[in-house]
Amino acid sequence: MRKRIAAAGLGVLLGATSASAQPTRPGAYPPGVSPPGLAIPASPSMPVFPGSPAIPNAPAPPGLLPPLVPKPPATFTPGMSAPGSSMTPPGFPAQPKQPTATEPALPQQEQKLAMSAMDVSVKRVMGGWEVWAGQKVLRNTGDNENNARDVARVLRELRPTEWVTIGGAKPVIEYGLTNGRPAVAGAAQPDPKDNNAGPVAHAGGPNAPQTAGTAAKFVQPIDLRTTRVEAIRGVWCVRDDNNILLNFGTDKGGAEQATAVIQKYGFNRVGVVGTPTQPVMSYLFASLDQLKPAPGGQLMLSAQIEGLTRTGIPIPGVGFTGEMVKIDPNKIEVRKDGVDWVVASGPEVLGRFGPVEWTAREAARTVRDAKFTEFCRLGGSAGLTFFLTDGKPPTRAPFNAQGRNFDPAALKVQQVNDKWMVTDAGKQLLQVGSAQEGETIVRVLKAYGFDQTAHLSAAGAKGGITFLVKNSHR
Repeated sequence: MRKRIAAAGLGVLLGATSASAQPTRPGAYPPGVSPPGLAIPASPSMPVFPGSPAIPNAPAPPGLLPPLVPKPPATFTPGMSAPGSSMTPPGFPAQPKQPTATEPALPQQEQKLAMSAMDVSVKRVMGGWEVWAGQKVLRNTGDNENNARDVARVLRELRPTEWVTIGGAKPVIEYGLTNGRPAVAGAAQPDPKDNNAGPVAHAGGPNAPQTAGTAAKFVQPIDLRTTRVEAIRGVWCVRDDNNILLNFGTDKGGAEQATAVIQKYGFNRVGVVGTPTQPVMSYLFASLDQLKPAPGGQLMLSAQIEGLTRTGIPIPGVGFTGEMVKIDPNKIEVRKDGVDWVVASGPEVLGRFGPVEWTAREAARTVRDAKFTEFCRLGGSAGLTFFLTDGKPPTRAPFNAQGRNFDPAALKVQQVNDKWMVTDAGKQLLQVGSAQEGETIVRVLKAYGFDQTAHLSAAGAKGGITFLVKNSHR
């Protein structure tokens, strides 16, 4: 009898352990009990957003930029949770969590910086204000203390355990992760009595940036279903059907990475510290509110395109090449960046002057007095830069600039001792990395009629600012 009882007990245990492998009859489980293999959602801690379709191919603009062939992110079935999420947001019907094979892969590996919001601090240093996370400098905001404290408030509000940037040494967009999941913040509507919210926030309409608490002055909603990469006026942008969200200039890979990150983590907001035209920091976050952007129409998008502060350089008969950044000559500043003194316009560094402060200040005064409005960079190994004033070349070089004259009609691209050169009547003018780079430079010089180089030196140190002039006497 005892053996039969023991055998029966063993049979019950074996049946329990193998239940998950057997098909379950409907109605076999009482209400409130989940069948094995079907997970009950955990308590809400992260938002869940509907998935997005794959990014469609975007047409490349005329010019020197290559055609866009973006890598499509993984597609999610409507109603499924985004990876890393554990709840259905308010307003969406509850759906059972479906198994997914793998998380969507990112084009590039994330460069994560471990951090704690408790270690964020603001420090006054020589040359400006800095935001620190432990022993790491995250941001130098120059002389603007308010911007530094706003950046610190963003980090304390999001409470990330990891911080990630996209865009190299000068990040275009940043985001925080909390134990591998997207950082979450609430977004409040703009207060009409708040005089510091700015005219854009009070302009109204679902496409206008929205004030969000004390951390960010501007917040832009993201439509996850239509987020994609597109080439616009010679630069790679991240956009949805309603707005241009991010501008990566010539960095196509960065734009693709940002789009994939938005869809992987379900980020549905872009926050901005500073102003939309001169942001100190732009960051992605997830919001639980149900603000849904309405279509802005072609007129709204056309206005955003015209308002881009970073585009390609327009070359007649060629298209766009390099980068052109709009600058305000009255806001040119000098600040310390590491060991270097730099001349900058907002986040855009125009030139580095090493440890010599007075040469940087003299160069900044020269740029202000010349009233330049655009800073252009061709890129490539030559690193050629120049200024324009309302799209036109300057007609005289500053008296304190060094340079040389050249004949645009005599410019050629030649190979000399296994190196490619742009030559002026056989004399070396610039060393370039390839024949194609040299031909591009020659076309730019001829298109604007440049015939003189100018250089604001850094008192013997490497660096300074180099630009070009169209001599008015020719």
